[in-house]
Order: sequence, then C-alpha cells, then structure tokens
Amino acid sequence: MPVAYNIHPAFTVDDETLLETDLTSCHLLVLVGTGTFSYVVYEPVAKKFLALKSYHFQPQKIALADLEMIEEVFEIDKLLFTAFKSVLLSFDTGNGVLVPQQYFNSAIKKDYLHLVQPEKVQEAVLSDLIYGQPFVNVYSLDKDLVGFLRKEFSSDLVLHANSALLLAYPLDLDFYSDKGVAFVEVQRHAVTITVYKGGKLLIQQRGEYQTGLDAVYLLISTLRQLELDERQVKVKLSGALVKDNAVYQEMYKFIPNLEWAQRLPGFNYIGRMQEIPGYYFHNLYALALCV
Repeated sequence: MPVAYNIHPAFTVDDETLLETDLTSCHLLVLVGTGTFSYVVYEPVAKKFLALKSYHFQPQKIALADLEMIEEVFEIDKLLFTAFKSVLLSFDTGNGVLVPQQYFNSAIKKDYLHLVQPEKVQEAVLSDLIYGQPFVNVYSLDKDLVGFLRKEFSSDLVLHANSALLLAYPLDLDFYSDKGVAFVEVQRHAVTITVYKGGKLLIQQRGEYQTGLDAVYLLISTLRQLELDERQVKVKLSGALVKDNAVYQEMYKFIPNLEWAQRLPGFNYIGRMQEIPGYYFHNLYALALCV
C-alpha cells in the first residue's frame, strides 16, 4: 500500500524572469541524493540560473522509500513536466571508481567497479566520460530509481554528481596549490573527498560518517596516506551546511586552513540565489558545466 508523505520544498527560489523565459530553450538540472531531490532551471545563452527548488525528506536506508517520496514530488510540482530543451539526471549516491581512459572498456565496466566495490542487488552500472579529464567515472545506482526518472523525464542523460565536481574544482582559485587542496562535499551521512596537488588529481573517494569527528578522521587519514600535511593543505567544504553543523565544528578544531567552497564562477545567479551561500548547492550548480 503506498505511503503518503507530507512533502514541502526546503528551498524555493525563482523570480519574474522565469515566467518571461522560453523554457524550451532551458535545461533542467536534477540532483537526487539520499533523502533529497533538487533541481535548477538553467538558461545556457545567458549562462543564468533562473530557479532552484530542493526537497528534503527524512533519511532513508532503502531506495524504495526515496522512490516513493520522489513520486509524491511529481504529484505536486508541475514545473517538472515542462518541455525543457533537455533534462540532465544526476545522483550523489553510491560509490564509484575512476578508471584511466586508456584502459577503459565499456564491456567490462562492472568488473572495474566490483574490484573495489561489492555488487549490489538491483544495480545499474553506468560510466561518465569526463570532458578534458584522463579518466572515466564508473559507478552504480539503484536500477528502479534510475528507471523511474528516465521514464518520467523521457531522458537518458544521466551523470554522477562527482563527475560534475571534477569539472568544477579546476575553476577554484587554489586548484594549483603546491601544498595541496582538499574539497569535501558533505551529504547526509557521507562525505566525498577530492584531493589535488599542483593541479593534479590525487584521489576522489566517498566515505560514510556518523559524527563530525568521523568525517575529520576520514579526511586526515586520506591526506596522510597521500603524504600531505593537514596543517598546510587548504580544505574547502561544500554542502547544505551551517556553522553549527557537527562536521564544520569538528573540521574547524583540527584543520587550520578551512574555508567554504567558493560560488561557482562564470554564471549568473538571480538575486535570491545570491542570498544562499554558494557552497550550499555547489554540486547542483556544477551540472551546468555538463550541458
């Protein structure tokens, strides 16, 4: 029997320009996470974000619960049925593996993934060829959830959020730091850590946490394995965080060079978007680099 949810968006941001715009010339960029469903409307000619909406559900351990909630979102949010130029579906769930492009063979992408990640029931194994990057991102998603969204949006454009972040991070002012820079994207109960030194990618990995101290341990152990000094590396946080967030509070105690990730440059944001810290939807905005 279907479960009824009382669903309301945690963030709703738009203005009069949305009504004045031909949406058939715009892209809908959708990001699905554990207990979250967010999207932005992006106009590519002006490189402008026209609207943002983000729904937050109670954390769930099974994909079916998220699927039921997203079905409810479609019942109440009619903008999702607009005829956009394209719809890009992105996910920040699940683990992946980066495979050097010269060794990648799409016929055995499952083998690459399952060398480092256990096989899951009802998984769809996908891969992203990342423009300008020497590797392919191979990852798994819940087959039912991907299938539902592809059908509802009539779109086969699917991307992992981490692939978009790998395009966004080189735009950061400290990307070429010779001391190293670590980007930490914080999700519910998981962090994605991406480390560069002198503009070279050293690692991208996802780890689960229960407390803020767990997240700090994951970061510091990763940096030390790479022979980087956590006292010198710049660490940049992004995600739906506030200063009293447990991850931020613990990072602040142990990481001297802690900063918020900067707003993605080169795009136009409507006024109400600029009132929201840029690091809140860093991975969502990064999807605009992929269309």
